[in-house]
Amino acid sequence: MSLNRLHLVVFWVFLFLFLTTSVSVLFFTFGYRFSFDRGIFIYTGSVTIKSNPRAVNISLDGDPVSTDMLHNINQTTHVTGIAPGEHRLRIEADGFQAWEKKIIVQSGISTEFWNILLPRSSYETTSLSEGAIVKVFPSSTRKFFAELDERDGETTLATIERKTGTITQVFSNRDYRFDVEDGRNVEWSKDEDSFLIPLRSRTNNDRVVFIVDRQTGAATNLRDIAPIPDPENPRWHPDNDGTFFVFSHGSLILVRPDEKNAADRTTVVTSNISAYDLTSRYAAVLDRITGTVSSIPFGSAADTKPDEITKPVPGAERFSKPYITVYDEKRIAVYDRHGEGFLWNDDGKLEPSLIPLGSDIEGVQFSDDGKKLLFFTKNDVSVAFTRDWDVQPARKDGEILQVARFSSPFSETQWSKDYEHVLFALGGELKMAELDNRDRRNIDTIIPQSDRILHQVIPLPAENELYTVSKTESSDSSTLSFIRFPEPVGIFGQ
Repeated sequence: MSLNRLHLVVFWVFLFLFLTTSVSVLFFTFGYRFSFDRGIFIYTGSVTIKSNPRAVNISLDGDPVSTDMLHNINQTTHVTGIAPGEHRLRIEADGFQAWEKKIIVQSGISTEFWNILLPRSSYETTSLSEGAIVKVFPSSTRKFFAELDERDGETTLATIERKTGTITQVFSNRDYRFDVEDGRNVEWSKDEDSFLIPLRSRTNNDRVVFIVDRQTGAATNLRDIAPIPDPENPRWHPDNDGTFFVFSHGSLILVRPDEKNAADRTTVVTSNISAYDLTSRYAAVLDRITGTVSSIPFGSAADTKPDEITKPVPGAERFSKPYITVYDEKRIAVYDRHGEGFLWNDDGKLEPSLIPLGSDIEGVQFSDDGKKLLFFTKNDVSVAFTRDWDVQPARKDGEILQVARFSSPFSETQWSKDYEHVLFALGGELKMAELDNRDRRNIDTIIPQSDRILHQVIPLPAENELYTVSKTESSDSSTLSFIRFPEPVGIFGQ
């Protein structure tokens, strides 16, 4: 073979190899992989992950995978080139509990997991206070806690400065007690200078309300200001002007404690109601017969007719202990702790409707954006979606998702920081369940079983702290303590 002919053969061989390699590289770049089993190129899929903590190890079908960090703003991890079909995805980090799920990868589509939250294997607990704690109430800025104690026939209230742990007693009384079963709270004023404390007489069980100054400890019984019978559910006016509302025998009453003229200290806002809630602009009231929720703007004349918001709630006339929780005029939860519960949902697309939530509801919480409603009984916790949810896994407006159910009663159900996980106490354990029910739902233990019983859980998401009140069965003394949860994550990760 002549030298020129040899050169020509070599040229064509290298050209063939170049073209073959170029095509392969192009196919690889565009997400194709060659399947030796099928003898063809397959268009692959990918997985996008956003986790807390950020630094994690990822494995697919038991094999570690290399990752491509994309989008520094939202700190996602993108795994590409995954063959379509079923895979086992596992996320791990040193010192944290693992997350695992069976996933389905589709050609040309990124399967997304935006809210993977790994709890630590164990947490360092810091105690803040110990005593005969009945309940703890955070202030609006979370700078303080109000700790209510009951011991030896005495009710006391102390403030705790969260960062320093400084404890100051501001209230003490032996004639009245706090009733947890009332379902009412000690109310901090918006400026954190005053409290409204709902109590019951130790002798005849009558309800009273005390107004307490945080700075001076001065306490005033509402009955010494105005003769309101059996006042309950005191709530400060949102304008922070020193006035507040109470509910009394079917009437909503506005109290102005600083008025010199006794006749000017109270105004009946409306009557024939069974419950109320406050927003920044109006009072929402529940008609005791029809169960219709109406709004009354603040500053309205005494004869202003309430503006109906919702349809009548079925069975409202039989409600024995009703509550309403308002997100806005379009999203309102109405429930009776011994009866039925409903969600009023107006999404602006379909006819507004009352969505049944079931019976024996212990409490409800809207997410910050109002797109989800957490509601729970003693044995199960569920979430209702009030708007379409386009992030994977997609949810439809009005859809109800059962998150957890146990034969043993649990309590202290709360949203976690991302509103994609739910916290709840089960005996002495604190657990966390994810909403994502693709494959199995991960339910993790934050605080393991011990000889202590959790009777209050207080998440402070902005501070990445979670407080608990717990006690042993053999002691009347309770401990207020906290852990760092979830992990703080900065703009550029941890």
